Amino acid sequence: MDREAVLALYQRLESDLAALIPSLRFDKEINMKLERIVHLLELLGNPQNAFRSIHVGGTSGKGSTSTMISAMLTCAGYRTGLYLSPHLQVLNECYQVNNRMATTTDLVEIFETIKPAIAQVASENPFGRPSYFEAQTALAFCLFARQRVDVAVIEVGLGGALDATNVLRPQISVLTNVGLDHTEILGDTVELIAQNKAGIIKPDQIVISGFAQPSTQEIVKERCATQGTTLWQLGSTFTLHTKNDDTFSVAFPDKTYDDLRVDLHGNFQMTNAACAIAAVHALTQGVAEPVVREGLQQAAIPGRLERVQENPTVILDGAHNPDKIRAAAEAIAKLYGDRRRVVVLSLKSDKAYRSILPHVLANASVLIVTAFADTELWEACKPEILAEVAAELAPGLDIRIAPDPFQALKLAFSLVYPDDLIWVTGSLYLIGDIREYWVPSAELLMQAEGLTV
Repeated sequence: MDREAVLALYQRLESDLAALIPSLRFDKEINMKLERIVHLLELLGNPQNAFRSIHVGGTSGKGSTSTMISAMLTCAGYRTGLYLSPHLQVLNECYQVNNRMATTTDLVEIFETIKPAIAQVASENPFGRPSYFEAQTALAFCLFARQRVDVAVIEVGLGGALDATNVLRPQISVLTNVGLDHTEILGDTVELIAQNKAGIIKPDQIVISGFAQPSTQEIVKERCATQGTTLWQLGSTFTLHTKNDDTFSVAFPDKTYDDLRVDLHGNFQMTNAACAIAAVHALTQGVAEPVVREGLQQAAIPGRLERVQENPTVILDGAHNPDKIRAAAEAIAKLYGDRRRVVVLSLKSDKAYRSILPHVLANASVLIVTAFADTELWEACKPEILAEVAAELAPGLDIRIAPDPFQALKLAFSLVYPDDLIWVTGSLYLIGDIREYWVPSAELLMQAEGLTV
C-alpha cells in the first residue's frame, strides 16, 4: 500500500467518525448516557468482555498513567491494549497494541463491521444514534478482542459514571487525582467531580486511588465500601518516596520498588507512576523491578511537556485547566530556570481562562494568543478576549494575536534567540496543530502501517 492509499483510507475513517458528531457541540442530557453504547456493544457481541481490563480515570494524569501501565505490562510479557483520548494528530494514536499504534487498515476494516450496528442503534434506541466517542470506544473494544490482548488499559474520556467506557467490568480501576475541569458537566466543586469520577468503581475489584484531598479520599472510601471493593490509597496502603536526584521508590506492604526514574518531565509524573505501578503490582501480584524500570523508561506521551526542538527550545504541553497549567509551569521553571520565555496559547471556549492565565503569564516575556486550525470542529476562546484579560493581569506584557497556530509559531520563531524558550500550551488541539511542524500526520500514518517514510 502506498502513501496515497493510506491517506485516502484514513480520510475515509475520519469522515465516517466525524459524521457522528452532533450539530450541538455538547448536550449533557444527550451525550452523558450509557444506553446507546450498551445497545451498540450488545449488537457487536460485547467485545469488552473478551479481555481483562484496567480502567483509568481522574482529572489529570489519566493518559500518562495509562501509558505507563501499558508499557510495564508489555515489558512483563502481556499482550496489552491501550485506548487513549483524545488524539493529537491521527486517530491511530488512540488505539495501541503492545505500545504500537494500530494500522489504519485494521481500524477501517473493523469499523466497517461496526457501521451496521450503529445504524441499527440509531433506528431502535430511544436516545438516538451513538456518539463519536461511543463509536470510537466500540472500535477500541472490537480491536482488542480481535487482537486477543491479555489485558487492555482503558482511559476514561470525560467524568466517570456516565462515560462510554464505564460499561467495562475491570479487574482494577485507577483514579489519578481530582481537580476543577468540565465543571459545567461534572459539577463546580472537587467533591462533586470526585463523586462522578468514583462512578467507575465497581464490585469485586481493586481500586487504586491517587486522590489527595481528605474530602475526596472519603468519597472514594465510601464508594468502595458500598461496592464491596478493595481500596489501595496512595499515602496509606502504598507510599511514594522521592529523592533529591529525581529518583523515587514506591512501597507496598509486601514489596518495595526502589531507585525508579520516569523519563516524563514534572514531579507530578512520579505520582502518576506510583499509581501505575500499584495497578501493575495488583494485577500481577508483584512484578520484577527491572520490568518496572524498563516500562517507565519506555513510556512516551506526546504533547505532555514534550521537547521537540533545541536552540531555541520548544516545549509542547496540552495542559488545559488551572491545576495542569500550574503543574506544567512549575516543571518548566525547574527545568529551564530563568530563560526568556515566549508563550503560545489557545484555549477551548469552555475553559476557565481567568484562572489559567496567571500561571501562563508568570515569567513570560511575550504572549501570543491564537485559535485552532479547525475552527468548525473545535471552538476556541476568542484570541481577542484572551489578549484583553492578559493585558489586565500583566500590564506592560508584550501580547500578540495570531490568526491561526501556524502563524503563531512563525511569529514565535521571529521573536526568540537560540537560548530562549517557546512554550506552547492551553489545549491538546493546539498541540496537535503545531506538532505537525515537526511530525507530520502523514508520517505517523505510514509508521503505523509499518511502511517506510
